[in-house]
Amino acid sequence: MDALYIAASGMIAQNQSMSAIGVNLANADSPGYLSQVGSMVEFPAGVVSRQGHLPSAGGIGFTGQGVAFTAGLNLAMGGMQTTGQMTDLAINGPGFFAVRGPQGVSYTRNGSFTVDSTGTLVTGGGERLLYTNGKPVVVGTTPFSVSPSGVISQGGTVLGQIGVFRLPAGQIKALGGSLYQAAGVTPLANPVIQGSLNTSNVNIVNQTVDLVSAQSSYQSLAAVVNEESTRMKATTALGVLA
Repeated sequence: MDALYIAASGMIAQNQSMSAIGVNLANADSPGYLSQVGSMVEFPAGVVSRQGHLPSAGGIGFTGQGVAFTAGLNLAMGGMQTTGQMTDLAINGPGFFAVRGPQGVSYTRNGSFTVDSTGTLVTGGGERLLYTNGKPVVVGTTPFSVSPSGVISQGGTVLGQIGVFRLPAGQIKALGGSLYQAAGVTPLANPVIQGSLNTSNVNIVNQTVDLVSAQSSYQSLAAVVNEESTRMKATTALGVLA
């Protein structure tokens, strides 16, 4: 029975791993996307006990319970691509832009902003880019410039400074759409580059190798489940005949 449970849990974990890899590969060209990284965690061993009132009753051994897949974020920096687009912004180094949308304030490395109908710089999902004071970045339709320190100027007038923040590793919640949330963020002074975009940090070669490995493990575990199921059916049939 242990073999069946362990193999089945392994199949579930490998299927989740393949799903995470699939999401990474699908977002390999998404600006600022942070790839998911996963690991297998073994369930705590269970104690096998004999029930009854005999002196030997109690723990007589341990049994394995299988594994589970846990996912986190790869915070390694991707590359940078020059676009020449005035509303495209990149961060030279680690850090995230602060934006506000229906889910409150969140953070992103996807600097592919556009100007909406109110003249505000927004993400593809409509979240508004924020200054360091938490106010939205409103530029209207007039050309603007962004200095390396993140200061936006328009016609010689300073409008404000774009905030760049560090998110604490291990406490980041992915919201989808390259948006993230975390408590305890801190300001960063890394340069903001206008007319460029941060690329994703997905390594396609490594992800492809990991996908093949996960598929192979899944198939092997499926074979174990089938064999164990056949064995249990045979054992049950013998028990009935006896």
